[in-house]
Amino acid sequence: MKVDEITGTVMPLETIPRADNSVTQTSSPINPKWSPQDDVCAKLFGPWDNLPCYDHINEVRLLRDLDNAIVLFEEQINHSDAGFRAWRIRHKQAMEAGLVEVPGFPCLHTVRKGKRVWHDDAWEQRYHYLVYQRREIIRGRLSRLLALPRYAQEDFFGQRPALPRMILQRCKGRYTRPLLLRCDWWRSVDDLLKAAAERWKMDEAELKARFWADDCGSGVKTQAREWDGRMKKEDSVELNTKEDEFNPLEFAANWVSETWWFAHGRRTL
Repeated sequence: MKVDEITGTVMPLETIPRADNSVTQTSSPINPKWSPQDDVCAKLFGPWDNLPCYDHINEVRLLRDLDNAIVLFEEQINHSDAGFRAWRIRHKQAMEAGLVEVPGFPCLHTVRKGKRVWHDDAWEQRYHYLVYQRREIIRGRLSRLLALPRYAQEDFFGQRPALPRMILQRCKGRYTRPLLLRCDWWRSVDDLLKAAAERWKMDEAELKARFWADDCGSGVKTQAREWDGRMKKEDSVELNTKEDEFNPLEFAANWVSETWWFAHGRRTL
């Protein structure tokens, strides 16, 4: 799909000549034609009753469904805001033409005086919410099944910040959360696992097996042997800070000492 960056509309990929002028052909209400891939993308903007996922029941299947839809959608829109807006126009046209069902939730439109009014921000808020939920499920499994440190969980999505995407940054809906993305966040989970295995010097098959394991009801947190003793300075500092207990008497004594020296024109070092 080629996206016109200026107008934000979808341009036809090709012109198909008529095979027989005597045969009347029906034209699609949108161009390019609505495809099975578009149907998968449209499901993103319908109900996801299992989100947020708290009890990890059917979490693997839920993550795979969500991951497949988001990765395909990102390919369809070429990872761009203009592509998102262009596909949203096609989605509206498809719903108006009856090619795809209008979801009851989220509320993409309202009817005023017999006319349908679309809520463009509903698409943005919904997509922001789903991208956030996918990231949280992935991070939860990395922590729960592999016991990876915090910095490793962030590194899993790429080693650089992602290019800015306004539709994923400016959302202020009820169910949105702060969303700081890394450069490879839109790649499939299996591709991310493969890249992480290469960076972390881990066996790819074993890493994937651990990540996709069905841990429902286990409640056991197993430390991955590759991370034994591998902690960055920031994690060490955090642990040391937690181990230090607050002593109110020592704090009061230091405060009195500082106050006395300040009053006499001197400061402690």
